Amino acid sequence: MNRTPSKSPLGPRLVKRFLTLSGTSAVILLAGGLVLGGVTLLSERADAVLGPSPAPITVVSATTISPQSGLTVTRRFQGQVEAAQSVSLAFQQAGEIEQLLVDEGDVVQAGQVIAQLDTRILDAERQRLQASRRAIEAQVELAELTTQRQSELRDRGFASEQTLDTARLTLADLEARIAEIDASMTRIDVQLSQTQLVAPFDGTVASRLVDDGTVASVGQPIVNLLEDSTPLFRVGVDPALASSLTELDNVSITINGVDYDAAFEGFRPDLDPQTRTRTALFEIDTNDPVYLEAGTLTLQPVIDQLGYVVPVTALQDGVRGLWTLLSLTPSVETSTYTVGLEAVEVLHLEGDLAFVRGTFIDDLMIIDNGAHRVVPGAHVRLANERTEQGER
Repeated sequence: MNRTPSKSPLGPRLVKRFLTLSGTSAVILLAGGLVLGGVTLLSERADAVLGPSPAPITVVSATTISPQSGLTVTRRFQGQVEAAQSVSLAFQQAGEIEQLLVDEGDVVQAGQVIAQLDTRILDAERQRLQASRRAIEAQVELAELTTQRQSELRDRGFASEQTLDTARLTLADLEARIAEIDASMTRIDVQLSQTQLVAPFDGTVASRLVDDGTVASVGQPIVNLLEDSTPLFRVGVDPALASSLTELDNVSITINGVDYDAAFEGFRPDLDPQTRTRTALFEIDTNDPVYLEAGTLTLQPVIDQLGYVVPVTALQDGVRGLWTLLSLTPSVETSTYTVGLEAVEVLHLEGDLAFVRGTFIDDLMIIDNGAHRVVPGAHVRLANERTEQGER
């Protein structure tokens, strides 16, 4: 007898699955609630923490610059003071120095004898020439008498014309020999005059180079002499200033801390090959002994251009050889200033100031120090405004 298997009921199985799904959903809901609560708690704590304060506005130092039509600058040049004339005196012939009559520092007058050579050889030669002249003079006297007698004998027919001509030519020869001796004596007199070394002008002996008894050669310096007159100042200046110097009546030259007035005398026609400057000469208005001293020429040329005087600390490197300045423009809504950029060209530098021209006109407020701390477009506050607010 066949038995049909009995089917299990569906109810318990569905109940079990429902319970499983319900438990899983509950766990998921509980986890979601916990996550949401944690996020909410973290958000509330994050809101409770204060955020970082905004960065403070940079405070800068500023100044206002105004245009000016030109600038008077000060230029100084180092030069040398020297005598108007300075010569090294020497003999024109060789010989032993018999006397040297001056020492260093002695003041001499024009024409004064400074040194004397030994003249014994020249004196002896002059005496010999004088004796020869006297001997020839006696022969001339005899020749004149002979010529006179031969002329009388010829007229009476007792002498030939040739005998008379011989007497005449003998007389002429003797007279020529006397003229030759006279010329030799003149030469000796010139040589004797050259044995004395005389001062060509009033001056001071700067140095004595030999002593008594020295055998001096031709042209050997014996003493150096400086002229006692208005001294000269020799200085090399920038060729660009050459034209402006011709318009100056007087300039100032400083020597050992003392200022002297000086008049411009002229330029050398060439450039110094080493310094590439033009050598200018000035006559110093003084009788002080300032020879061979170093001095300083002070000039004040004018830069005839429209420009601005700015502190060097306000300049920053630009492009293509230009420089830049940071300008300040007041903000409309706040008490701050907006930083701008201006390009400038430096016309002159002197000390901590610069004379410039640039891409702006009229008055301009610029950052005069610490420009590296800000950039164009930034907002800044002036240092004096910060001080006033602190006092309040």
